[in-house]
Formats: sequence, structure tokens, C-alpha cells
Amino acid sequence: MITSLKPLMPLILLTLVLATTACSQLEVNTPSSSACASSVADSSSVQGAKTVFSIPVEASATVGAMATFTVSGLARYERYYPITANRIDYSGASTALPIRRAIVQIMNGTSPIASGFTDDNGNYSISTTATAGTSLFVRVQARSTTTSYVSDGIGSNNCSGGGWDVRVVNNVTGNACSQTNAELRAQYVLDSSAFSAPASGTTAMPTLTASLTYASSAYTARAGAPFALLDTAISAIETVCQGAAATTFPTVYVNWSSSNTNTSGNRYDGNITTSFFTTETTAKIGNVYILGKENVDTDELDNHVVAHEFGHFIENKIYRSDSIGGSHSLGDSVDPRLAFGEGFGNAFSGMVHSDPVYIDTSGTSQASAFKIDVSTAPAAIDDRGPWSEVSMQYLLYHTWVQRGSYDSIHNVLANYQKTSDAPTNGLTFASYYAQVYGVTSDDLQNSWTGAGIMSSPIDALCSGACGTTFEPWDADNDLGVRYDTGGSGPRRYKQTTGSNFTAPFWQMYRTLSSGANAATAHDQITFGGYSVSSTNVNKYGVHRLYKVTATSSSTTVAVSSITQSGQTCSNGDLLDMAVYKQGVLLGSDEATTGSTANCPTVTFASTAGQIYIIDIAGFGTVGSYNISVSP
Repeated sequence: MITSLKPLMPLILLTLVLATTACSQLEVNTPSSSACASSVADSSSVQGAKTVFSIPVEASATVGAMATFTVSGLARYERYYPITANRIDYSGASTALPIRRAIVQIMNGTSPIASGFTDDNGNYSISTTATAGTSLFVRVQARSTTTSYVSDGIGSNNCSGGGWDVRVVNNVTGNACSQTNAELRAQYVLDSSAFSAPASGTTAMPTLTASLTYASSAYTARAGAPFALLDTAISAIETVCQGAAATTFPTVYVNWSSSNTNTSGNRYDGNITTSFFTTETTAKIGNVYILGKENVDTDELDNHVVAHEFGHFIENKIYRSDSIGGSHSLGDSVDPRLAFGEGFGNAFSGMVHSDPVYIDTSGTSQASAFKIDVSTAPAAIDDRGPWSEVSMQYLLYHTWVQRGSYDSIHNVLANYQKTSDAPTNGLTFASYYAQVYGVTSDDLQNSWTGAGIMSSPIDALCSGACGTTFEPWDADNDLGVRYDTGGSGPRRYKQTTGSNFTAPFWQMYRTLSSGANAATAHDQITFGGYSVSSTNVNKYGVHRLYKVTATSSSTTVAVSSITQSGQTCSNGDLLDMAVYKQGVLLGSDEATTGSTANCPTVTFASTAGQIYIIDIAGFGTVGSYNISVSP
């Protein structure tokens, strides 16, 4: 399942691309079966020739004698940047930047005989032992890995003691085995020309450059693309480490190919639809996919797009994401879990690059684009609030700007929201932020109540009037009252053109009691002006959330009856149900036929006194439904 797509404008998808050019080739991995071996080996042949340097062989080399020597050099990559004129700026030469913290190997044929890493300036120095005169070459991988990082004192160094493994690979391999085993996807590398092992001393290599060149409306070299992706990942990791230096990040694969395009289909053929983050296999390995089809959508140089998708990886693996995913536009009113996840991705990209303007280029010559300024408060229209990714991105980015550091956001996400009984959304985040740092810290209260942001009472962060206790439930429905006709103004859904809904509809959660729970205005499914389609099942009003406090070791929640023209419990499939505990799915009923097709029922193991979240999802308009809880 796709965890998250890039933002849309009006349907915004994020992309990235890898080029097959003269500086880049694939490292052939060794698979576990002969069937996989042939296909992986074949995949290396599609790449361009290596970068060739003229490196003289030292005359003093004596073939046959073992020698220990040092190989040193500089590795860098080239890139262009998107600009606010809504295009990639090809007006000048590409910019050369250091390849940071990448694996460097000294290769003897297909075997590495020594290895090390580039520092944050792109320099490497590797002690090597080989027979003098042996033909060797240097290989720089588009991969960075460490179990306990030691700062080199250059650039950003927040991650002392941290660990990560970021691998930029080609998802288009022609190898069926790699579809279920990302380790078999070919690793992008940059190779030098051959040199002879000296008898002693230091071999200083010429600068090794992963080129990126655009001329006459076409790329003539794109080897820098994988290294641009790696560089953004390192910056994202450094941002998170502002909150906890010794953070351990699980392995993540960044899948990029110049064949990755915006059509749907098999992602291993390059049909990835958009740039996105997902998890794969039962081990739920993190995978980012980046568009790369020239003149369609290339995202490797759209550094905010890359950071956005990496942010989804961070939220999923370091924090917690309850987002239901799916397509979304900036002006949509969406499920609050999705709104927070996408708002976080947009805001995080601004934090990583210390630049609030998110640019996503596409089209012929990469000359079309849209941009988002996450530092700008949302306009005074009805997409504000926890249902709006625009409100969420501003809330998070504004907090970061006021704080001057990512530390407080990390603390709330990692240590409070991650283990909350409430789903991950803006109300949850803001209530814990207020609990930990105070409601006025980092301009939180103004962000929450300001006319251009939430336009919501601060008491939504509390049960009753806010004092010193903050919690994520808004039990007295301050959010809903604000938008009811009895509040300071009605809220329409969809946006300014839909119908008014009363306060219970806007309540984040309805609390269910043991026994029968008669329908209220909360207990309905409406697409609120959106078309009834699978594309819009993530819009607000299609998922209804409930809070249940268990009273025994087993709990049953059931839709006991449905009110919709021509519908009974068994003659349709309009409702499904899922039960969660701190974001973990405990049970679901997605029956399409039978007595629970329209009236789903879930029985789950529970602990008395513990809180559980019930999600009732609709696949068509439902006027109302009744719910029972047992015991």
C-alpha cells in the first residue's frame, strides 16, 4: 500500500529521475539464486561507460611484491536547481557539490579490497594493501551507511552516535527477484579509470565527478542524479538529529530510474505514477520512489520533493504515521490523519533546506512547475483546520521558525504523539506541544487561533476550558462548535460551495458507551461535494472516528442498523470498520456480502481501561447508522 504521495496542485504528485550517463554504472549484486543472478548481471549492461581518467602508473611499482599504500581523492556530483520562475534553471553551468558520507571502495576487478567513506567535503583517504602493479580502480557508491557516526567536524554534525543505511538503487532491473528483495536492485556507483597499485606511499586520484549536463534541450549526462538524492537524504537525517543525535534510522531504499514515469502499472518497469513513499515485504522495509522520465517529470533535482518523501519515511519509521494515504490537493478537506502527514512532509522539506518555497518541476525541458510557500498562512477560506494540509504545514513550519531548531518538534513526535492513544493529526500534535512546552511557546496559541490558520478555539486542546492540562480528544467539541451555526460562523463542506454541517459532524471523535449508541449528526458518510469515487475515500466525512474505553478483555463494536434508501445490513457494501490501538490495526471487517456487509462488526482483544480507536469508512453516501458496544 502506498503510504504517501507527493502533494497535488490541484492534484500534486512528486517525482525524481536517474540518468544512464557516462559517469554512472550499476554495481552488480550477488543474488541468492542462479535465476536471479543472470537477470541482475544483465541489468548492468544497460548503463553507460565509466568515467575515464588518465592516471599514470607509477614507474616504481614492482609487480609481485605486496604493498600497503593510501588512495586519496575528492568525489563530487553536479546538479541544477529549480527556481521560483517555475522551472529548472539551466541558464548556467551545473553546480559541483561534494559527495558526502558515501561508501568508497578500492576495487580489484569485481572484488573490493579496501573501503572507507567520503567526508562532508567529499574527500576520502583509504589505506590499501595489494600486490604492487595490480590494476585497481576507485568506486564511489550512491550509498551511505554507519552504525555509530563520528563527526568529521565539517558542515552539519548533529548525528554523533547515530546510524543509517541509505541506498540509491535502480528499481527497473528486469529481474523479478528484485521486486521482493530490494537488495537485488542494482546499486548506483561512480567508478574511476584503472590505476596500478604502487609499491608504497600515496596515490592521489584526480577528482571524480558524477556529471550532470543539460544542453540543446536534453540531458547529455545525468550521473549526478543518484548522488543528488543521497545528498538530500543526508540533509534530512541531519535535521532529525537536531532532536536526538544518536537516532538509529532503519534501512531505506531510494528507487530512481530515468524510466520512472507518471503512468500507473508495474513500478519495477518504471510505471510509478508519482514520487511516493511506501513499505515493502512483510518486514516493511522503507522504499522511496522518485520520478525520472525526462520531459515528463524528473524529481531528483526538485530537492523539496525528495525531502518531502524522505519525511514520510521519517514519520513512518522514527515517529508514527496513521495517514490513510491517497491523492490530495492543497485546497482539499481531507481526513485529518492524511492532512497532518502531508503537512509534515511539506514543512519538513522547508526545514531540511532552510527554505520555505517548495518547487516541483515537470514537463518538456522541465519548464513547468508549481510552488508552495509553507511559511505563508492559509487563506481565509474553508479548508483551514486539522483537515487541511496547508494549515498543518504552516503550523509545523512556523513552530520550527519560532524555535530556531527541530528539537521540540522531534520531541513531541517521537516521545508523545508516537505512543498516543489518539491518531496522529494536528489536534494530537498541538495538544502535546502545549502539554510539554506551554500553550504560548513558539507562538503555538497564535498559530492555532489566528484567523488565517486554524481559526479555532485554544480550548480544543483541552476538555473544558484550557488551564494547565492539555489532551488530544476535544471531548466538548470546541472544533465543531466553532463551525456550527451557533458558533462564530458556519463551515461549509466542501469548502465554500457545499452544505453546512452541524457541530457533531466536525467533532474529531465521538465517544461510544457500552450498549446502544443512537445515531447523531456525526454518524453519517458524506463526500461533501466531492464525487463518490475510490479517489475521494480519503476526504473528510468519508472516515468517521470513535473513541472506546474497554471494560473487559474482549470488546465488540458493531454497526447495528443503517439508514439509507433501499439499504439493509446485508444488501450492499457501503461501510467497513477497523479497530486500532496506538496506530496498530487490531481487527477489521471489510465483508462485501453477508450480514455485516453494510453493518460491519469487529470483536477484538482488549484491556479494561484502555482506549481504542474505531474507524468506520464509507464507500457511498450513508444518511446515518447506529452503533453498539459490548460489553
